[in-house]
Amino acid sequence: MSAKVAEKEVMARLRAASRRSSAEQIAKELSELRTPRSAPQPEADLGDALRFNLQRNGATSREVESRSEAVEEISRVIAQKYGQRRIVTGHDPRLAALPWRDGGLLPRFDTAQPGDTVSVSYAYRGVAETGSLALMLDRNNPGLNNLLVEDHIILVDRSDVCERLEDIWTEPRLKDRESRPRGVMMISGPSSTADISMQLVVGAHGPRSLHVVIVGSAAASRA
Repeated sequence: MSAKVAEKEVMARLRAASRRSSAEQIAKELSELRTPRSAPQPEADLGDALRFNLQRNGATSREVESRSEAVEEISRVIAQKYGQRRIVTGHDPRLAALPWRDGGLLPRFDTAQPGDTVSVSYAYRGVAETGSLALMLDRNNPGLNNLLVEDHIILVDRSDVCERLEDIWTEPRLKDRESRPRGVMMISGPSSTADISMQLVVGAHGPRSLHVVIVGSAAASRA
């Protein structure tokens, strides 16, 4: 069979298939697709699995019981590294409501600027399967706060840790046109690349370190 004849045969099959595939048929076939299995979890508990995979990705993490303890953990991390307690953070209501004074922190609610070293963000989902954090990008959660600083600290509620990547799209805000964010950013560890001479460089496109604080008790999440 010549190349021209083969091309005509392929195009004929595509035309025939497109005529058979109505919108209703496509929707039916999509609904019949099975949901793929997630990767095997390293730990039975989703919070523990998230921490395991975060460590594999080069990030550090710690679990705390309350938001007051979360603030104290943030204070401990940055005071130990920088000897100061200044951070930049967005206007997300969950961040604004944190008891910053419990850790003696001095937050600036703004977009990160050159010279800022530490930012704090709040993830709306943690993904145990990949050790990832899903963050919304909007007026209250500037993308630069996730990219411009040296050290990024992300809080996530233990109750918001899900098993699979697909689960991040169940968030109601993503389906509501009025409250839908401008974007979603997935963060799985410190910024790194090995594009040049296959040498791993950390901090090439973003923060050099990522510390995740998981807020809430394991017992409550299993209840």
